[in-house]
Amino acid sequence: MLQLFANLSVDQVNTCSTVLAAAGIRYRIRKDPHGWAVWVEAHQYDMANQAMAAYFTENRKRPFPERGADSPPPSGVRFAEAFFAALFLLAWHLAFYLAGTYEAVIRRFGASAEAIVDGQIHRAVTALLIHADAAHLAGNMLGITVFGAAVTAEAGWGLGWLMIVCSGISGNLLNAVMYQRGHLSIGASTAVFGALGILAGYQVVRRHRQQGRQIAAWVPLAGGLALLGFIGSGENVDIAAHFFGFVVGIAMGAGYLMLWRVQPGRRVQAVSLALVFALFFLSWTAGTG
Repeated sequence: MLQLFANLSVDQVNTCSTVLAAAGIRYRIRKDPHGWAVWVEAHQYDMANQAMAAYFTENRKRPFPERGADSPPPSGVRFAEAFFAALFLLAWHLAFYLAGTYEAVIRRFGASAEAIVDGQIHRAVTALLIHADAAHLAGNMLGITVFGAAVTAEAGWGLGWLMIVCSGISGNLLNAVMYQRGHLSIGASTAVFGALGILAGYQVVRRHRQQGRQIAAWVPLAGGLALLGFIGSGENVDIAAHFFGFVVGIAMGAGYLMLWRVQPGRRVQAVSLALVFALFFLSWTAGTG
C-alpha cells in the first residue's frame, strides 16, 4: 500500500474515510508520530487522489491535509512520456540537421539576449528545442527523461510539463535581461535544471511541513545545488541560464505544493498540456513570420 496522507487530525482522517469509502476505494488508517495516516492500495492511488481533489475543490473552506511521504515513484507511463519528449528533441534536431539549415536556425531562433530584450520573446521558447551538437542533445535527452518523469509523477502529465517548460522559458528570459547584448543561448538544459529546481522546491516545502524535520527540509535544496554545480557548469556551458532555470523551478515546485495538496485532475492536466503545445506552436510561428 501507499501512503496518501500523513499527520492528519481526527477530523481530517474521518473526512478522508468518508470520501474514500463513498468512492469505493480500499484504505487503512494508521497512527503516525504526529497524527494519523491514510494508506491506499497502489493501483488505486491515482483514483484516491482524484476523489480527494474533487472533494477539497468543492469544499475550499476545509483545510487540505498533508500529502503522504510515499507518493508513487515515477511509473513506466511517466518514463514513457518523458522518453517521448526526449525523442521529440531528437526529431527536431535531425530535421534541421538533415535539411542543412542548422546554423540559420540557431541565428534566427536561438535565445539571443539582444533580440529578446528588443522584443523577440518567442526566442526564449524556440531556443529550448535547438542543440549545438550530438553530445549537447544527448545530455539534455537524458536529463529530460529522468527529471521530467520525476516532476510529472508528482504534478501530473500536463501540469508537470507546463512547469518544466515555463521554468526553461523564464530562465532564458532572465538570462537575456542579465546579458542584454552579445550572448546567445540554445538547448533544453535550462528546462532540465528547471525540472531539478521544481523537485527541490517541492521537497523543501513538503519536508518543512513535517514536524521535527525543518533542518532536513533543506537537504533536497542542497542536493539540487550540488548537481547544478557538478553537471550545470563547465566549458561552453551557460551557467547563468542553468542557475535561473533552477531558481525559477524552485519557486514553481514550492508554489505547486502550496496550491495543490493533491495532484490536479484530468481537466487541469489537459489544459496545461494544451498550453505547452500552444507555446511552442505560437513561438515558432512568430519566428517564421
